[in-house]
Amino acid sequence: MKKHILLFILMFFTMASVQFSACSSDEATDEAASLCTDTPKNTPTNDYQVVAQAIGGLQSCGIVMVTKDGEDVVDATVKIGNTTLAYDADMGYAGFIDASTIGAEMELEVTHNGTVIASGKACVPGYPAITNIDSGDVHQKNTALEVKWNPAVHATAIEVSASTSTGDDDYSSGFLDPTTTTHTIPATFFDLSSIWDDRAECSISVNALNGIAPEDQDIMESETVGINMEGAAGLFISVNGDETKIYVPLGN
Repeated sequence: MKKHILLFILMFFTMASVQFSACSSDEATDEAASLCTDTPKNTPTNDYQVVAQAIGGLQSCGIVMVTKDGEDVVDATVKIGNTTLAYDADMGYAGFIDASTIGAEMELEVTHNGTVIASGKACVPGYPAITNIDSGDVHQKNTALEVKWNPAVHATAIEVSASTSTGDDDYSSGFLDPTTTTHTIPATFFDLSSIWDDRAECSISVNALNGIAPEDQDIMESETVGINMEGAAGLFISVNGDETKIYVPLGN
């Protein structure tokens, strides 16, 4: 199964008007309230693998990949809430959804050949706004960078990631405790060079995740467990994130 928790490219504008129940409302049941904190693991009951993301914020979208025996399944019916996602050869099943409300319930259902092969529920986590880095800030080469952000309600894990325009390896903090509000990207990540540019552009992201826990890091690609999902192996998460861009002089 491909690992693609880190690659949250938000290219969509919210166009759906699906109604979801909020975990934080006064009318929420105990079951709905536990949805925002539970990260159940289930034994798969079929041979499919499903990796599903409900990406929150003003640019809400759903992205789902469905495979069986290592091959893409292109004729499934994939729904998040009441929205059916269309198949795209590059992204899998993707489309606009309404995940703009923090605490809203996202429900996944994947059907193939008339049978439901995967289902699960996740809760839209809060927005982990980066507080100490402004877009366009300059950061010195070969120095560590501390990233700070606001707490995110309903998060079950936090991930800090970084990428550069120079094509160097991406950085990931791994899954952090959901109460974490600071992380230091090591100086070694900023050991950058380029024969073409005199500065590198770096994207720094903080993602709040719901549906997966820090201890799930080592099993998220397992073919023998469904994380926050029943039926297939794989996982279903809801994500809300913030991103900023900084520049690193290379001294060429």
